Amino acid sequence: MIHRQEKSSFFGVPVLAAVVAGLVGFALPASADERPPDPFGNHTIEIEEGPLVRIWESLRHQMHLEKTYFYECLQSKDDPCPLIPALAQKLDEIRQYRGKALLGHLNLSINLMIKPAPAGWVGPLEAVTMKHGDCKSYSLAKYAAAQEVGISAHHVRLVIVHERAHSEDHMVVAVYQDGEWFILDNLTNVLTRDWEKTDYEPLAVLDNKGARRYLSAFWMQ
Repeated sequence: MIHRQEKSSFFGVPVLAAVVAGLVGFALPASADERPPDPFGNHTIEIEEGPLVRIWESLRHQMHLEKTYFYECLQSKDDPCPLIPALAQKLDEIRQYRGKALLGHLNLSINLMIKPAPAGWVGPLEAVTMKHGDCKSYSLAKYAAAQEVGISAHHVRLVIVHERAHSEDHMVVAVYQDGEWFILDNLTNVLTRDWEKTDYEPLAVLDNKGARRYLSAFWMQ
């Protein structure tokens, strides 16, 4: 059973000051693919300032450092980071699949790598190597891994939602595939489309373009 710990809003959570020695920012250069509208069928507008913007800017910088560290570890002959080759092998296994099968294996693999526990905003590799974290940890790991296995940065979103049934905020990953948005969620190993998640009210979205909020969401900074 997934432990649901996100009782309070995401928007006041401080960024972790420590940047671990293993970080996994697998952001590939944005492709020339057409950029689809945001998931959940609602219009969004840019958030220009505030806690969420600062958190996301810090995490994007952190993921840039993660990318450098990850590939330095793979190229090192001294094996200073033994967990990195195993992670690279898992990504290679996921990369063998296509379409929805790839998304399903990515979602399941990350769900099995991390055990649910309270956490702050952490880098993807920190979550994977520590093997515990909350929905933010799962989502950031999937966001980074999705791009590493070949999905365009334009087709991946982090989405903060309000889960109505439990009256708590939650984070998921949305990936655009075959003209639809599929939701990768640590609360289930089953892929769903955004329009099927009627229990989720979208609040904000984060991606390679920045932070945006949904016009339909009640918003407090």
